[in-house]
Amino acid sequence: MRVSFRFLATVTLAALTSLPETKAADWYTGVPTDGTPAPRAPRVAIDVAIDGTSQRALSGALIGTIAPFTAMDRSGMRVRLSGLAGTYVYAPSNPFLGEIHGTIVGGAFLFGYEWVFKRATVALYAGGEVVNTSLSPNDPNNSAKGGSGGLKLAADFFTTPTDQTMIAGVLSYSTNYNSYYGRLKFGMALSDHVYVGPEVVALGDNFFQQWRLGGHVSGLRFGALQFGAAAGFLNDRVRGGGVYGTLDTRVTF
Repeated sequence: MRVSFRFLATVTLAALTSLPETKAADWYTGVPTDGTPAPRAPRVAIDVAIDGTSQRALSGALIGTIAPFTAMDRSGMRVRLSGLAGTYVYAPSNPFLGEIHGTIVGGAFLFGYEWVFKRATVALYAGGEVVNTSLSPNDPNNSAKGGSGGLKLAADFFTTPTDQTMIAGVLSYSTNYNSYYGRLKFGMALSDHVYVGPEVVALGDNFFQQWRLGGHVSGLRFGALQFGAAAGFLNDRVRGGGVYGTLDTRVTF
């Protein structure tokens, strides 16, 4: 069977692009109501995420987002750099090859603009992406291997329609094998800036399609760090059902 596992990178990177879920509430408010000076709004965000599935796939990603001209609590230009690495295993259509072990590495350099409102943020990005996939042993029926470079487009949003609810979404597309990823999350406030709720994910490329349905918790804080997690069920058109889990963290300065 022909399978592309570039979704490992796509899943992790897209999950990361949806991390800044508390900034509209945290950074828009300006001077606190008690009259104390507002903390300095950050200009840099560093995100790390790990994504794994029961289908023996594991990936990690590191993303840096920079606001070069204005702080992140204001609308302005954004620069995003990312790196990723992942491993996976699958059974090819030729049974004599045994299991195929794959590795993927890549990165992207994107420019964008983010609009910051009182209850929402919306960001659009565009730039270049390079990926490289190696297979051991080589699977001649899998064309999703070797190096590839292309255009990457991405968008994300976060909004709090009410004081107790949030909606967040992310969408990305790359010309590398026409890979795509979409994620939509709904959350109810568990405590201040901490949300729990369902999520739905759709992803694929020229060689596979997959959907995910699960739950998430977002906005957990420990000092300067923010944490989030998600888990649920997945269904892959080629490999069938399974489960997934994602862990992420963010620091800003």
